Amino acid sequence: MCEWRLDSVNKGVGVSPHEADDDAPLEQRLISAALERLSVQPSSELSMRRVAHDVGVSHQAPYVHFGSKKAFLAAVAGVGLQRAAEEAAATVAAAGEQPLARLHALAAAYLMFIRTRPHVHDLAYGPVVAKRDHALLQRSAIAYWTLVRETVAACQPPGTSASDVQRRAAVAWGTVYGIARLATFEQIPPTVPADEDELVHAALDWLYRGWQARGH
Repeated sequence: MCEWRLDSVNKGVGVSPHEADDDAPLEQRLISAALERLSVQPSSELSMRRVAHDVGVSHQAPYVHFGSKKAFLAAVAGVGLQRAAEEAAATVAAAGEQPLARLHALAAAYLMFIRTRPHVHDLAYGPVVAKRDHALLQRSAIAYWTLVRETVAACQPPGTSASDVQRRAAVAWGTVYGIARLATFEQIPPTVPADEDELVHAALDWLYRGWQARGH
């Protein structure tokens, strides 16, 4: 099994496998090809044989390098999630120093991830693969969670315990995720006088006010 470096795998991601550097590691080219296919189809329709064909290698190549389809999909999810985490971190940094503004920026980045790369999101956060299935996915998930936790922690009043920060981070993320999923499946009643973004940002404002109130 090869030693994985997330930065090296990411270099070729986002370009067509036909345009990727032929000298790039085969693992990188296979992941790039899979991510390209996930831009238009869900992981349930992703064929290892077709990915290998896109790269111009034997249909056995993905299995040789990743061991199983599940491990391959987890690696693909890991690279896609790492890109999303980096974009979210950049969005948060650009929001300035005000903690609540940074929290709203993080939520906006997460919603953009779901909208622009829904199949990658669903692969990374769905039931198809587990974080333990590949180190790439595990590290990317930790990076994203760390960003969420640190962003939420900055919104807490002095004296908030580390365990409370963890719980509040999970509640904030779960709230955004839940609203986004309800909207995706058109389960928010049309009588609700707000769209998905308005609901998400209103929910974060309410959570923030509650956190601050508990500090007094």
